[in-house]
Amino acid sequence: MATFNELKFNIINILRGGISSDDDRLNERQVGFWITYYRSALIYQYYKDGRPIDKQLVQDLGTLKLESIDAADSTKVVFGTNAKRVKIPKLMDLPKSKCLTFVGLADKITPIIIKDAETVMYSNHQKFSGTMRKAYIIEDYIYVTDGINEDIKFINVRGLFKDPFAATRISDECGVDCLTEDDEYPFPEFMIPDLVKSILTSEFNIIKLPNDERNDSVGEKIQNNKQ
Repeated sequence: MATFNELKFNIINILRGGISSDDDRLNERQVGFWITYYRSALIYQYYKDGRPIDKQLVQDLGTLKLESIDAADSTKVVFGTNAKRVKIPKLMDLPKSKCLTFVGLADKITPIIIKDAETVMYSNHQKFSGTMRKAYIIEDYIYVTDGINEDIKFINVRGLFKDPFAATRISDECGVDCLTEDDEYPFPEFMIPDLVKSILTSEFNIIKLPNDERNDSVGEKIQNNKQ
């Protein structure tokens, strides 16, 4: 995968082949914003119809500490249920079941069933699933109910998040190193040409790249720089 800096600098270099270098739109911060924005848009377009999620998009939030809540904090929590929650970064604009690829215990192996918030109240009374651990999302919180009545203190969450950098800054205690602009950016290389094309056409109205460079030249340059 390419790094965030590699994406920024190669896009800027392509644009400066046909645009004056003092163009205000070519500052690194603005290009970085476009990369994040169009990354989200492309992921939505590509995966909204049910395609399998590429593993390169998935981020591990590490070990997240749950906080106890009163049932009155959520209308979806059944009284008498051992319920806890933790705040997570904003998910991609996809069905929550697709954005969350794993919710489970801190061992990162034992899963917790992910359900819609609306169905949790009813499933807690079902014969076979009433005692199972369940997780559901309300706004930016993951709620965990534990029919086994164990005192779960930590969970592990993996998924697709709108801002990859914010996803690694969720907690100082989660055990995950903060993503830097020199680390591999969670975006598959086969989607890079579409990312470049989206920025050029939408922000600069460029249909053909300067100096007849192809849309996938960013990916080719990144690969060459790594060799």
